[in-house]
Amino acid sequence: MKCAYATNIGAKRKINQDACLAAEIQNDGTEYYVFAAADGLGGHRSGEVASQMAVNYIQNFLTEVNDYSDPLEMDRFVNNINTEIVRASIHDPQLSGMATTLTLCIEGRGKLSITQVGDSRAYRINSKGISRLTKDHSLVQMLIDEGRLDPKDAARHPQKNVITRALGTDSMVTIDLYEYDVCRNDIYLVCTDGLYNMVSEEEIRRIVWEKRDHLESAVKELINTANQNGGNDNITVLLFTESGGGD
Repeated sequence: MKCAYATNIGAKRKINQDACLAAEIQNDGTEYYVFAAADGLGGHRSGEVASQMAVNYIQNFLTEVNDYSDPLEMDRFVNNINTEIVRASIHDPQLSGMATTLTLCIEGRGKLSITQVGDSRAYRINSKGISRLTKDHSLVQMLIDEGRLDPKDAARHPQKNVITRALGTDSMVTIDLYEYDVCRNDIYLVCTDGLYNMVSEEEIRRIVWEKRDHLESAVKELINTANQNGGNDNITVLLFTESGGGD
């Protein structure tokens, strides 16, 4: 496994509310690679605390999950994170209202399991193009699903940052769980909206594929491009691949 990752405050924000994780774990004799991006909600107090709590919980307790493709187990795991965030916000008035997105990717045994809450995303990039592996929990995505908004207009919608699910906003949260086969030459991207709102998917794919043998350089260029295009939000980028190169 080859990977590269970074988080950046962006050009406009005073605090980086994003948090990320790239780790290797052992669970029941199997090696897994873990990649996560959490975006503390802008407009909520202490979003950076919520995102870091989510990442810390994953790092400390993910090995207690038996099956990362089991919806019930992953739902229970993520709701434990949610409970910790809600409890902290109740006990500390300075943390009241904090919340975060979470996109958690776990690769092992030739499978990629993705647990999703919010609008941080996972993508697959290869010689054929770029494909999104998650669906946003957002107002814009809901309008698209209902046929009330053309996907081409989503990036310009005035309420594109309104999300419909997050950790910390309610006593219980509903997850989406995806599972994909891992292809050796594919590159996987996990990112917060600070990247994809500033850089088109086509440009993301071009940068990553041209620099597929140098993932660190690809991460840097993605972040630089997002900032050059305005850098309106914090930017978190994680890239990983089984081979580190394409065909």
